[in-house]
Order: sequence, then structure tokens, then C-alpha cells
Amino acid sequence: MMKKILKLLCVLSVLAAVVTITTACGKWENTYEKLDAEGYTVSIRFDANGGVFANTQDVSVVDVFNLNAMPTNADGNKYTYLLPPDDAQRGSPNYPASHTGHFLAGWYQERELRVNDAGEPLDEYGELCSVSGREQGYVYGKPWDFSKPLTLDPNGDYSASENYMTLYAAWIPNFTFEFYTRDAQSGDMVLTSTVEGIELALPEWNTATGKIDMKKFPTRENMTFEAAYVDETMTEAAPAVLTGAWDPATGVATTTTVKVYTTWLDGTWYKIYNAKQLKDNSRLNGNYILCADLDFSKEVWAPVLTTGKFTGQILGNGHKISNVKVEQGDATQEIGGIFGALDASAVITDVTFESITYKIGVGSRKPHAYFGLLTGELAEGAVLENVTLTGELIIGKNMISAGNYSVGLVCGNDADHGVDASGITATAEEGAPVTVTVEEGSDRVSLSFGG
Repeated sequence: MMKKILKLLCVLSVLAAVVTITTACGKWENTYEKLDAEGYTVSIRFDANGGVFANTQDVSVVDVFNLNAMPTNADGNKYTYLLPPDDAQRGSPNYPASHTGHFLAGWYQERELRVNDAGEPLDEYGELCSVSGREQGYVYGKPWDFSKPLTLDPNGDYSASENYMTLYAAWIPNFTFEFYTRDAQSGDMVLTSTVEGIELALPEWNTATGKIDMKKFPTRENMTFEAAYVDETMTEAAPAVLTGAWDPATGVATTTTVKVYTTWLDGTWYKIYNAKQLKDNSRLNGNYILCADLDFSKEVWAPVLTTGKFTGQILGNGHKISNVKVEQGDATQEIGGIFGALDASAVITDVTFESITYKIGVGSRKPHAYFGLLTGELAEGAVLENVTLTGELIIGKNMISAGNYSVGLVCGNDADHGVDASGITATAEEGAPVTVTVEEGSDRVSLSFGG
């Protein structure tokens, strides 16, 4: 004989004494006769209905109430309140119900097999069983409201062995979320991925890190989520939390598939709220949307930006980047500035660079080296729109003057050993005299050092 298992948990509910009985192997050590003798004559069974309690197979949960311990209402009836199996008021342990691939719609007093108008069996998705090959599902009735009392006839004849009421768990299959995006060439909406679940929260920008939190939303390689819509024309924005629809009266889904139409940005994007976020997320191919002014007086400008070729985007939204200080001290460096170089794909718009200091401590021993306050080299095709630059370019006294590199106040492109005098002050380290002379008929200037 299999070993009989019984767990008895005595819980004082809000208004009546209740014994919760969990059983395995189908038997109880305490007999129904003993429960009846002790006054626990009203039993309420919770039927997991294809699911399990506490992640354990073959376990049932029955609450057995003492009718005499119940209070009496104004109509002379006895009453008590039921607790869901997983309610914390049961103490520990309680008995959460689960069903793989499903979510709990609620507890219902009635259930019947699901059929269509012609009486043909339907599965839990509402499809013909003869087509889907799945088992017949249920439709439910009389959902139980745990906030309302159970009322009983004080003179009623109740027995623990005959359940006064059975509550059935109504399970709904997880919804299928289908994600579509518009194909750039054909213009058609194409399915990119699917996710199953009860609900799905839209991605959200994390203001503490500047990164986007995708949550359980599907990702796309080398792309950043932009927006989601519930219609193919992309005119109705998706809610913050996506979910399907189901009927609380019957406990069945009215939709099984949720279509989501999405737009994406090329590359990895960040929303930047402070200087540290830009420093921590600096990438040569990064794309940044400024959401606040960035003061670098207490932060270091990322070295990767000053020595590499920036291929990303900075959308300033009218904000400032201020108090950036960079010193070039490597004689092998070929490009240098706040940005080492701005590649042809680089875009910087609507931003003010204010109080920027770039010091060239040493020059370069390599030919065709370029330096400037904003960038060493500005490639053809790079976009600079509504960009303001103020600051100071400092020429170190130990700068090599052999003529194998170029310096420009904004950028070093083709400056030919000179400085593009665009209104930014050029000074020398420690008072060393510098003479700047504009060449006749040119916007170039020559730079010479005094003794």
C-alpha cells in the first residue's frame, strides 16, 4: 500500500475556523467521519482542473469549515469568507495553482465542455478539435468573488465527505504576441518574431543608465526599439502593457493572438540625462539623444572619443555639453580633438559645446596627423547642423614644429600647418609667445613660436 500523506494546517480565517486539507495518493489519514464528529461538516474543494497545486502532482486542496463556529448574519444564515489557495492569510505553506503555458482566469462554480453552435467540440483556443487535434476545452460559469461571503443554512444537513461546493480553476492559454515591422524595400509588414505570455510590457528608457530596458520584449540585432502600435497603419500607439482579451464571465479568451506593429532605429541608441551616462556609454558607433545639459566639470570625457573615428549620432535637442577638458600627450597619435575624427556617417545636431578645452601637449611624429578643438578630421558627408562651439585650444610649448601635422581650431582638415581662426582663442602653454598670421587671400593662418 502506498504511504498515506496528510498535511493539516489550522488557520483562523476572518470569521470562522477552517481546516485546510491537502492530500496526495487520494486518501486522508483523518476520516470524513472524524471531521464530521468534530463539527467540520462544510467542505469546499478547489479543483486544479489540469493544473497542479504548489508545483506538485496529485495534490488536492479542500477547506473544511465548522458551521457552528460561523457568525450569523441579519437573515439568520451562517456565513464565512473563502480564501484562494495561494492567499497569504493561509500562512505557510499555501498552495498556488499553476498550469504550464496557461494563466489563471479565476475560480468558477460551474464548467462544461466547450462546443460551437453546432455542438462540435472546441479546444481551449476555440478551434475545432477535429482540426487542431487538441483535447476539448471548457467554458465556465458563476465566477466566485472572494470578497463576498459564502452563506449557509444554519439547519442544513452537511457532510465533509460531500463537498458543498467545488471551485474550478479556469485556465487560459498564454497569448501569442506577433511582432511586425515594415520592410524597407517592399513596404510590406513582415513578421519578425513571436512571444507567448500573459502580458508584455513595452520597453522603457532607464533614466539612471541611459539605456533602454527591453524587459521581455523581443530584440533585433543592431537595432534599438523606437515605438509600438496596435494597428497596421501605425496611428494608434500601443499601451504600456500589452495583453489579450478574455471574458471574465466565461473564463475563456476572446482573442488568442495579439499583433504588434513596431518601428526601430538603426544601431544602438542611448538617452542621456547626465555626463556620467555619456562617459559610461561612449562608443564610436553609439547614437545619443540628449535629454539634459551635460556638465563634465566632474567627469572625464571618454578617451575612446578623442582618439577614434566617431561614426554615430548625437541629437542634442538644444542642450549643452560643457566643461570638457582633454589633453593630447601621445606623440604617436594621428588624430585628436573632442572627437578624434568625425566619419562620413557621423551626425551631430542641435547642441552647444561650451567651455571646451583641448590641449595639444605634444605633436605627432606621424605624417598626415590632424588635430582640432572639435575634431582632428572632419570627413566629407559628416553632418553638423545647429552646432555651436566655444572654448580654447592650447598649444603646448613642447609641440613638435617639424611640419608633419596640421592643427585647426575647429578641425585639422587641410590646415597645412596652420590654425583655422574661427573666433576661438589660441594660446600657448606657460606664456610662450605665439604669432598667428592670416595668409593673404586664404582662410588659413600660419602659426609660429617666439623664443
